[in-house]
Amino acid sequence: MTARSPSALLLSATLHGLLVGIALLLAYAVESDVKEQPKVFELVAGEGDNYGALEAPALGVPGGVKISIPEPPAAAPTPPAPAPVAPPPQEAVPEPVITKAPEEKPVKATPKPAETKAPDFSKQIKRKIIRSEAKAKAEVKKEREAEQKRLSKEEFDRQNRARVAAASGGRVQHVDAEGIAGGVVGGSAANKTGGAGGKALSREAGDLMDAYFSLVKRKMKDALDKPPGLSDSLTAVAEFHLGSDGSVSGARISRSSGNAEFDRAVLDAVSRYRTIGARPDHKGETLALTFKMKEEDD
Repeated sequence: MTARSPSALLLSATLHGLLVGIALLLAYAVESDVKEQPKVFELVAGEGDNYGALEAPALGVPGGVKISIPEPPAAAPTPPAPAPVAPPPQEAVPEPVITKAPEEKPVKATPKPAETKAPDFSKQIKRKIIRSEAKAKAEVKKEREAEQKRLSKEEFDRQNRARVAAASGGRVQHVDAEGIAGGVVGGSAANKTGGAGGKALSREAGDLMDAYFSLVKRKMKDALDKPPGLSDSLTAVAEFHLGSDGSVSGARISRSSGNAEFDRAVLDAVSRYRTIGARPDHKGETLALTFKMKEEDD
């Protein structure tokens, strides 16, 4: 009995060590099942959930018209204004000497009796006719001048277009209105399926899962309704299971911000998220996403 004691103790210690090692491996496996928050990945601009797009869609309409506009020539320098010419000096004119005639006393005339004259209607009618004819002539003259100006402008525009086309030497700008309603200015007409709500006009090809996770992260953070009046330093970490079909379940706060109102807002944002479609890898896993009261890009 005494001789077997050391071996029995060694066997017992080995078994205990094996059990402890198994427990540690299980704990590590559980912890490793929670993937860290999605990486920040650049997404192209434009409306939509097209996280795989490499170019932002162009703003326009499907099959938009193409217009060729000649490049305008360089503006000709404005000729200097002529120098003003001073008027010639005027000779002084002597003032005339005025001699006053002797004043005569006015002679009072005998007032004549007032005569009552009948109104001359024919003269009044003639004056009205003359005024009407003058007014009509003025209106006709005005209309003719306006018509002449309009024709002159059309002729000027026609000649100016001809000069611009000749000066450009055949060089033209191509304006392409083809695109989609949710596109952006400067995007590519080759993208017909939309963008991903980012800021870039184009991006380099990269891991599709990183782009998928980046869009999930942006949509969840956009869904966060931040309670007013809270500290900008609040930060909370939420864990959730992202299924192979893009659905979210099992959301919980794994690291509290210390403020119950902000934690509830974070859980509401995760629950409010709507899927962007199945995952490219067709797998499901648990993710952790950090929410801040004040994001760096706010």
